[in-house]
Amino acid sequence: MSQKIICDASVGDHPSQWYGTLVIKNIRYEDGSSVTIQNYLGVKFLAPKMTADITVNALFTPWQPISSDISTEDVEQNTTDVTAKIIVQEAHTFIPSDTITWGINGDLTVNPETYIDSFELYADDLPSGTVSVEVAAAPDPALADAEQVVYLEKGTQSTPLTATPGETESYKVAAGTYSVEAAELVNSDETAVATALVSPSQVEVQIGAESVVNVTYRVVQKYSALDVSIGSLSSPIDKEQLHVKVVDSITAIPMNEFFSPENHTTSLRRLPASGSVDVSAQITLNNVKYSAARTSQLSGSLVPVSIGQSDIKTDNIDTTGFVDLPVQVQTDLTGSNATISVRLTSADKDFIYTQLVSIASHSTKFDVPVAPGNYTVNATGFLQDSTVYAIQAPVAVTVSSDGSTVLQLATQKGADLNVNGFADFLTFGGISDLVDLEGTDFVAANAYSLFKYAGNDGAGDSGLYLTDDPATTKTVQLADKVASKLGHPVLPVMISYTVNLSLGATFDQLNNKDGIAHSFGNLILSMNLAQKTGTQATPIGYVVNPDFLGECQKGPSGQAISPDYGMAVREPLADALKYRNVDIEVPDDVTDTLKGYVAAVNWLIKTIAPKATFGWQANIWGVGSSTWIYSKDDSKDGPAQVAKKTADYIKTLEVYSGKHVPDFLAIDRYEADDFTQRAYTNGYCYGPYEWGRFFDFCGALSLELQVPVMPWQIPASRIPAHTETVMDLEVEHWGSGGTYIFGDATIGSDYRNIHPKILVIKPAVIVGHPTVQDIFESAEPWDLSDPTYLDFPLRGIFTVLLGGGATTGIVTTIGKSAKWTQEKVSAYMENPVPLSSASS
Repeated sequence: MSQKIICDASVGDHPSQWYGTLVIKNIRYEDGSSVTIQNYLGVKFLAPKMTADITVNALFTPWQPISSDISTEDVEQNTTDVTAKIIVQEAHTFIPSDTITWGINGDLTVNPETYIDSFELYADDLPSGTVSVEVAAAPDPALADAEQVVYLEKGTQSTPLTATPGETESYKVAAGTYSVEAAELVNSDETAVATALVSPSQVEVQIGAESVVNVTYRVVQKYSALDVSIGSLSSPIDKEQLHVKVVDSITAIPMNEFFSPENHTTSLRRLPASGSVDVSAQITLNNVKYSAARTSQLSGSLVPVSIGQSDIKTDNIDTTGFVDLPVQVQTDLTGSNATISVRLTSADKDFIYTQLVSIASHSTKFDVPVAPGNYTVNATGFLQDSTVYAIQAPVAVTVSSDGSTVLQLATQKGADLNVNGFADFLTFGGISDLVDLEGTDFVAANAYSLFKYAGNDGAGDSGLYLTDDPATTKTVQLADKVASKLGHPVLPVMISYTVNLSLGATFDQLNNKDGIAHSFGNLILSMNLAQKTGTQATPIGYVVNPDFLGECQKGPSGQAISPDYGMAVREPLADALKYRNVDIEVPDDVTDTLKGYVAAVNWLIKTIAPKATFGWQANIWGVGSSTWIYSKDDSKDGPAQVAKKTADYIKTLEVYSGKHVPDFLAIDRYEADDFTQRAYTNGYCYGPYEWGRFFDFCGALSLELQVPVMPWQIPASRIPAHTETVMDLEVEHWGSGGTYIFGDATIGSDYRNIHPKILVIKPAVIVGHPTVQDIFESAEPWDLSDPTYLDFPLRGIFTVLLGGGATTGIVTTIGKSAKWTQEKVSAYMENPVPLSSASS
């Protein structure tokens, strides 16, 4: 029998009734010998009842990326049982200083011993039993090849177990009590569907014992299915979407309607088993109607319906009563040859008008008369001499029948994309784990930057003044080495905290005078080391204080913290300067306020490292929540509205308007791959719709602040295709971010190309979708065949930094997608997107 593993457990500093941390370190066997894990450390402990999911931060020496798998179960009124895996990429032997910190959104101030004394640790194991899934034979031959999915659910965790009808599959499952659900048994085209009955509805998995789950079936329901394919289309409708309607041929009752681009198949499922349907596709563009029609018989099977250019009929519509629509452009630009693409779409989307408008003309009109009615308006921006110009246009316009309507447009100046330390074209970089100090992965990707967290703990090391910062030195040396191999600059970027609000306990952190002094001093040390070590024109870059702006905007009590909030700034800054032997007086505009603290950071970097480039970081959840990303209501939860609220708060702190202005703004989504539990159980599980809104937010925030933006810690993981081998989602780190940015024709425009293990994932309730499949279905039509980065500069984006401590980026030590990402970035660099030329 193996020895018991023990540890030193404690409650972290400054717990409150809302938030605290449990810290374990000095992990060892009872006899004092070292513990080595190959794949994961199993952990069980008790926590108070919580208002949000647990977070975990593991700091191991040597450093390596860590991921986690956490489930919870309420065992008493105010107590929660926690089962977790701390997953490592490489075998690890614990040393006394290795620390795991658990963020608990609950009250650790009452009976803390209950939680401290509850820790149980296991090397590559957890107390577990066996769950055997016994599945009845397929109730219909059409379902013989279908796969039955059974979900074991505990707290926010949902674990899918799969079995083939007529067989039994056994799984090792962590001990605990689970509710049991069974998905429908469905064939690939959903023409045969059987309701699954699972027994029991709750199972208690006991250590070393077997629990059996039985699945039987009710009567099979039969359906028809249509795959409606729009083939290649010719100009001018090749970039448009056809309005497709499916109606019953006899009753004319609508059965479905949707919009489809060219080379796209829309799958319609669970249609009547018999009958006939009329399928029509049309668009009216600039007063020309393009249309096609088909009639198909429903036969209880999958029926393909194809419409191509040869099927399209063209008719000029009657324009009696239509009117001229003048366009006026207000702009301060002179000598610009840029054009604006203006688009009007009627409420029913059946009438579309497009017009190219020259900035220089100031006044023109649509080339064709416009039908009176209500239209939404879209006008794209452009780049002029590396500066972004957006177009201010009404969201909607009513074209009057008397011809009096004039469409008013105006240019709005955005960010200058010339950023110190970066190229004059869109670039990509990524996190370094400092494992390969030759930079092989970054050379393979032809990267232009790499980033790492500064200091020992990566969070400011507020407990002491560091005597050295090897992370900074090694990162700078690595960037210089990669730059030498590639023959172009590669910027080292350090992530530096001088106040760490990522831990929560916001007011305690803001009033930790000694901690702020230490962190200021450690930033000075990092800057000095970078300038001493670096050989490039811009020796170092910084992203400062992640989560600071977001936490202050959100506020601990739901109210934003005032810019005039009092806190010690001048004294800890002076102490840090003195400790580092920097003989400079703190300037008068650095005040003992929250706003003064921001000014202090900006002044310090510009003073100590004048050649450095730096920026602050903003969050998508600064408005109080990140769930707006899933909303379909743009009137109050749209990216532009959320960006304006975020920008307005940043402006009150004068982050980008003082004497010492940062160079850029980093924007973080959430550092996790979407199809890992760390992401989807925490409400971050994106499909094409959500990623589009995220980058819309980036563009709107850049425009509001007139600051170039850097999407940072963006997961570069890809979506696995249904033909690939997918084994362990937590180890392989699949996700959607890389596929959305770089494109992947194997996924294309059909969710059925996605691996079924991904489609059955059940994200957190706040996502608003029961499964990943529903996320993609609800976003249709979409097409991930091509990259989306082509318009990043028009959104104020000058670079993208990929990956995180446990999130897929460029380095191959995290997840399974990194080689793919390297190839995508390298291929992009053969024809990068410029930041200087006009674009419509």
